[in-house]
Amino acid sequence: MNGFIISSWNFSSGAAKQNSPEATKLLADNWYHCQRDVPELRGWLEDNQIPESIVDSLLADDTRPRFEMYNDDCFLIILRGINLNEGSDPDDMLSLRILWFKGALISTRKVPSKAVASIVKRLEQGAGPLSLPDLLQAMANSVNGIISEFLSPVEDTLNLMDDTAYEDRKSLNSIHSRLLRLRRYLKPQRYVLEDLLHADIPVLSGHKNHFKNCLDTIVRMNESIEFYIDQVNLYLANVSQQQAERMNKNTYLFSVIAGIFLPASFFTGLLGVNIGGIPGIENPMAFTLFCFGLIVTVAIEVIVLKKLRFI
Repeated sequence: MNGFIISSWNFSSGAAKQNSPEATKLLADNWYHCQRDVPELRGWLEDNQIPESIVDSLLADDTRPRFEMYNDDCFLIILRGINLNEGSDPDDMLSLRILWFKGALISTRKVPSKAVASIVKRLEQGAGPLSLPDLLQAMANSVNGIISEFLSPVEDTLNLMDDTAYEDRKSLNSIHSRLLRLRRYLKPQRYVLEDLLHADIPVLSGHKNHFKNCLDTIVRMNESIEFYIDQVNLYLANVSQQQAERMNKNTYLFSVIAGIFLPASFFTGLLGVNIGGIPGIENPMAFTLFCFGLIVTVAIEVIVLKKLRFI
């Protein structure tokens, strides 16, 4: 293959056949999966009469999920998927761009996508999609399937936290941040499928029900993410409330203790000044009587505070 073509398949015979490495011309009923950051890709796309504005959208560095229809035989789909590459953060979602142009399908990626890799593997085993509309549907389903698999452990973790009284605040914050980033891209991904269905593209007319099912999956995942975020917010609120109650209780306890010993501190401070006239200086029992008086004073304070329900 060319340096930018990762994989290429011909679906014109009703079954997928891998193209020869030297195939470079864009042909109908063919799928070209390309490496987006190879400079030669732009020239190849333009040489095959793809308008420059469409090429710009297909190769843009930073894009959100969207659907753009140019005519009945030309539309662009941009999806976001979970990044399962080694050393990557899964919720740092990768971009999958798909262009349908005059009966050919072009997809581009910057980093490897497990969703596309699984489809290629099935094609190599002779068990993959049989047409380009099937392939487009398989890509959308594969992206959704990986996201769904990624969300399942999140639900299990939240259920486990429900049983541990919300003690792991660090894990809660990590899950919350991850869900927020997922929601950022999955919400517009729902609109991509809605716009695709509303466009009523003739070549995809036989697959409308399949894409509706795909849309239902995205809606369900979005609802699950919203529920998980609300659940995490509730857990975090409970953790904050527990910490605030514990702090208030400790502060109250220290305030009561300080209040009990305030009179004793006053008397000891008063008798501790080094000036004449301090009573009891000549009496050897004065210190004992003074300590006894402090104990009685503290005891009376404790009784009074209990009756007033401060303790």
